[in-house]
Amino acid sequence: MTEHTVDRLLAEIQRRILADDARRRRRKRLVTAAGGLLACVAVTGGALAVAQANDTAKTVSVCYEAASAQSDAAEVGAAPMDGTVAALPSMASRVAFAEAQCEVVWQIGLLGSDAPQGGAEAPTLFTCVLADGRLGVFPAEGSTGCETLGLPQP
Repeated sequence: MTEHTVDRLLAEIQRRILADDARRRRRKRLVTAAGGLLACVAVTGGALAVAQANDTAKTVSVCYEAASAQSDAAEVGAAPMDGTVAALPSMASRVAFAEAQCEVVWQIGLLGSDAPQGGAEAPTLFTCVLADGRLGVFPAEGSTGCETLGLPQP
């Protein structure tokens, strides 16, 4: 072999080594970028699922038998059954819906032994926001309100 042939073979070997090294670096960058993108998608999807679950839970309201958070209660709500994702309704809509549902609960006699039975009139109700974001609907008893129960008003 001549010196020229040896130089040419060494140059070819060096070119292949550099090409392999460049390919490995590109592959490593691609895998890193793909992994980062996948992690971002997973975190974002998880956060959206948690936010939607919290909003769906907040569409449930609690009807209380007395003006006390420790009294007997019934949960009512209208969560979508078909998996529809929608924005949480406005607070005014949530309050009106919760009070209407709780009036029905009282009218059909689901709360306590002293509750009205079958078509009787429901008591005057007031609504507070519970610690978990749901609405609590209480019968008005004297001057009891959200402040006396230690709960915020909606």
